[in-house]
Amino acid sequence: MPASPRLIRRRLKSTRSTRKIMKAMELVAGSKMRKTTQQTLAARPFHLLLEQMRERVEQESHHAHELLRGRPGPKSGRSLLVIAASDRGLCAGFNNQLIKYSLEFLRTHETERFDLLTIGRRAEAVARRSGNELVASFPAISNAPSFARAKPIVEYIRDAFLSGRVDRIFFAYTHFKSALVQQPTIIQLLPISNEQLAKDDQTEEEQPSRTGFYSRYFKSEPESDSTMIFEPTSDAILEALLPRLVETRVYTALLESASSEHSARMMAMRSAGDAAAEMADDLTFTLNQARQSAITREISEISAGKAAIE
Repeated sequence: MPASPRLIRRRLKSTRSTRKIMKAMELVAGSKMRKTTQQTLAARPFHLLLEQMRERVEQESHHAHELLRGRPGPKSGRSLLVIAASDRGLCAGFNNQLIKYSLEFLRTHETERFDLLTIGRRAEAVARRSGNELVASFPAISNAPSFARAKPIVEYIRDAFLSGRVDRIFFAYTHFKSALVQQPTIIQLLPISNEQLAKDDQTEEEQPSRTGFYSRYFKSEPESDSTMIFEPTSDAILEALLPRLVETRVYTALLESASSEHSARMMAMRSAGDAAAEMADDLTFTLNQARQSAITREISEISAGKAAIE
């Protein structure tokens, strides 16, 4: 039985209200995306510079720093995977793709014992059901990313590594390429390594010319300077540089994740708004048909009544 015009009008009103809500959420997500994208692009050159400095100083230093080589002595046999997702949904496949990528990484390393540290409630909910031990959980900082809000996460990660509770730390986040493209990525955070990805599904043509951490963001090679002078010593510089580098790596990854989240949410709300607009057009067409059918029926009834009187 076809729906009555009254019911169709009610559905049409609800659909138009939904479209307005989706449009408002799209504008909010777009504003946040532009802000976080600016922060991400501004952080990348600083991150690049620290990576170049670290590589150059490490070549001259003979100091086996713990953040580079790991803690000496017996190993714990455990690793830590940090998963940076979001607190809220409505961002298309942003969380699902990252979590699926992380779980696949755990399956390919099932011979290792992994603890989990999550950033965002969405990752925490999955981590509790994964069978791995959840050692800590932090709220997502994507709504207002700042270096100060990332500092507790960095301190926990660094303490877990330096205390010997874990031997390696991996960081799973979503790399921001554009408003339309975001790529789940896993890096080895500690010990500090030149290898960017723990698992990379790029083709050979897409892979950069070197495996440096910064090669994903910049295509140019760092220029070597054999006349560089270190003051006071290369070992002292490395001692001060490495903790700052860990902080920058984590903060940059969180910025990348925040930009990806807001981009995914903006596109999801745009798609939902477009779908609501199409539904409103269909309902309007159906309502017009129902009105026309009602008018035609009434005219037929009047004509039949007149014919019966005559």
